[in-house]
Amino acid sequence: MRKKQKLIATILKIISSIVGIILLGILVIGYSTHIGLFNTFAVKIKGNQFVTNAQIQKQLQPFIEENYFSIDFDEMQSAISSLDYIECVQLSRILPNTVMIQVIERKPIFLVTLENENFLMDKAGLLLPAQVKAISFYPVPIINISEDMHDKTGLNDDIADVFNYLLTDYPLFYDNLSEVIIGVEKWTFYSDSKTRIFTTSDNLLSQLNILKVFEQTVYPGRQLDDYSYIDLRIAERVVVKEKYRKG
Repeated sequence: MRKKQKLIATILKIISSIVGIILLGILVIGYSTHIGLFNTFAVKIKGNQFVTNAQIQKQLQPFIEENYFSIDFDEMQSAISSLDYIECVQLSRILPNTVMIQVIERKPIFLVTLENENFLMDKAGLLLPAQVKAISFYPVPIINISEDMHDKTGLNDDIADVFNYLLTDYPLFYDNLSEVIIGVEKWTFYSDSKTRIFTTSDNLLSQLNILKVFEQTVYPGRQLDDYSYIDLRIAERVVVKEKYRKG
């Protein structure tokens, strides 16, 4: 009998606590609505470096007048993601009235001029408009394409493949790369120290891999900077000319 009474008392306490919490919640919501706590919200932005807070906040203007809990996160995410240099966006609510925006920006890997316009290209091969601010912000290698090559089908994909290889498998070369000149059936790479690397467009990745092995072989006695040029155009051969030597 006593056990049954204790059980009933425990159940009543639990019910009372739940009812109390519900009533408190109703009171809080009612009071918050009365004072307009959720009629406006604050925004915190993280992760952006090139895209400014002002640019992101401009995209948020259509949502500013919405109630905190009625914000359509999908639409807000799409609005922010429409900015050129935004790769993806994560949104979250922080009570009582803050929206946290976590931004991941695109990472350009080189600069190229097409039809007299400057573009930056990211790892996915996406071309991004490159105004003066973007060019100065991203110190990436420059691609120069000869006029005969401008209409070549798939050239952008070929360039993206080469640079993704360099970033993944040969980052040391990419970090010291200044310029690439793409001509008919040939690519010429220029390092920061003005070393020229001559390659053909066929089997280009294989030639770059040979260069990587060559660099590992001559190190530490020599580095690529010690050569005036390195010619990889002859199959299975590396022809070099050292700097500061005649002949």
